[in-house]
Amino acid sequence: MNAEDLIREARNAREAFQMDAGLGRDDQAAMNFAIREAKGLDRDEPRPNKIVAEHPFIYRIREMMGKADPEAVKVRKEMGAGRIEGIGGNIGHIGGSIASDIAQDRSRAIWWLLNAAQASGNVINEAVMGLANKDLFGKTETDVLFNDSRKMEAAGLGKRDQDGIVRPLPLIGKGPNGKATRKNYASGMVTALGIAPGVAINQGLGLLTPFGGAEGYEAVIPNAEDPSKTDNMLGEIASKYILGRTGNLLDWDEFKEVRPDVSKGEYNAYKAFKYDKALDLNPFDDGKTNLPGAILKTTNDGIHGAEIQFLGRSLPVNTAIVPFATAVAGTALGVRRGKKYRKGGEFENAAYDPNAVKRGVVGGLGGYAAGTIAGNLLEGERRRRNEASNQAYYDTL
Repeated sequence: MNAEDLIREARNAREAFQMDAGLGRDDQAAMNFAIREAKGLDRDEPRPNKIVAEHPFIYRIREMMGKADPEAVKVRKEMGAGRIEGIGGNIGHIGGSIASDIAQDRSRAIWWLLNAAQASGNVINEAVMGLANKDLFGKTETDVLFNDSRKMEAAGLGKRDQDGIVRPLPLIGKGPNGKATRKNYASGMVTALGIAPGVAINQGLGLLTPFGGAEGYEAVIPNAEDPSKTDNMLGEIASKYILGRTGNLLDWDEFKEVRPDVSKGEYNAYKAFKYDKALDLNPFDDGKTNLPGAILKTTNDGIHGAEIQFLGRSLPVNTAIVPFATAVAGTALGVRRGKKYRKGGEFENAAYDPNAVKRGVVGGLGGYAAGTIAGNLLEGERRRRNEASNQAYYDTL
């Protein structure tokens, strides 16, 4: 490489760095919207997809590896953010995207999105829904040109205002071919698919107890005489719903009255597990794991049986994970295209199934109910066996 080549690569590196370091969140979102519109897709998409599509370091690496979506590469180039090829360009893009990541908290924002069980549950549910039915985040092109006001009005795609101007209705947009497009489903309706999984997670965390703490736990704002109850219901609800707070375990003397299936040794062992921050990656020696920083901990035999603790929040397998999983499964089964919209069906070539979201909400609630019943039965039987075992032990003393 001669001096002229070095100067050119240095210039490319500087230009690529300035390009990616200068792109803000709104710029990334605008490019992603343009990419989706070029593909005939709606702007809405599952959050995991959006995170990847708008993260500069991720899409630049994919471009360098030749794994990027050709349509995305084309749109970014048309919008003045195309990749500058060569060694200098690659170095500049990597450096610029890292600088952008640090300055704009791009990667940390992913963690901020996922650092609560409810938020992680929502993201998982959205990802599954996107796989179950891609129409949920799509739009349908009509036969009417977007700028043909008379036909827009006649087709019910627009409404004439008081000045006599035809305005597109809220769910109507303009497609890449100049024709009006209609969102398959309103965004709020698609968001409603997260109701059942969200309730399952919140119930499993013990956040659906407005009059006090969950069984065996103090209220967030405890009563002076009975810490399991609260005198401030509004404060209790706000603390749980907005802040995601839960009360601490009751002292042993109060705890044993409501949980006779747990021995004092088990109670103490669980408290030790709950506050243990030591790294433990081997679940086969003691049935427990603990990731760095106690971000995620697991035990196969706590006071709730098998349990996952996410950032200190307890998610029992029987009463939280099972209902959540069945709620997501029920929602996914519901949103799948109905028989008459599938291959060989009456409306096989229809753009989308208009009743998919309704079925998804009903399916999710049904899955949640079934999972809650099954989980409670499993937990009840586990507690019955433990109480009998503890009583048999005490009888021998």
